[in-house]
Amino acid sequence: MKSLRLILLSVFASMLLTACGAPHYFIDADWTENSKPTNVKVVFSMPKVAEPDDLRDDLPEYTSNFAKWFGPELKENLVSRSRDNVHYSMSLIQRENISYKKKELGDDEFSVPYFDLIKNDADIYLVVSNVWIGRESETQWISNGVGTTMVTYLYFSMKCRYAFYDARTKKLLGYGHSKGKTGYTFAVTRSDWESSLRKMVYNLARETPLFVR
Repeated sequence: MKSLRLILLSVFASMLLTACGAPHYFIDADWTENSKPTNVKVVFSMPKVAEPDDLRDDLPEYTSNFAKWFGPELKENLVSRSRDNVHYSMSLIQRENISYKKKELGDDEFSVPYFDLIKNDADIYLVVSNVWIGRESETQWISNGVGTTMVTYLYFSMKCRYAFYDARTKKLLGYGHSKGKTGYTFAVTRSDWESSLRKMVYNLARETPLFVR
């Protein structure tokens, strides 16, 4: 039984390492720190909230207009980590105005979001789509020196697909999927929403010329 347990732990650890090693973004090599965009137009589709009760409990004033919370919070977190001279404008768009193009992301195929109405009103367009917000759980085997115990961790998560485009040439500069998660014990609070969004934004743009490293 002990040998079987060790085998299962080894397999599980291998699966975790494989998943963690998978790339979650791509940045065009030509879009480097030498590029200094100053105006970014962020277009985003309406997020999906998996547990509406959490929204009613934690952000009751935004139950019927959630985009009015999400848009400004998204902008605030982008601004807080960006270079001083980068300016952002935000726009909620309809899902039908976002199409998808197949690209490679590591060894996998990835559906890159594309906004059909990109204009020359900014240096960069950031398209944020497929935003999902809700509770998740992860189960892990933990060794305590005597044996192993299965432990379940609870998370409040936000995740999305995104893509950066040169507004003038429409060239795809970078894309990927981003996730932010915050642990909780029983009830989700407003700070969990804020923390998860902050982490999602950091993972989304940290390797681009927009952010301060």
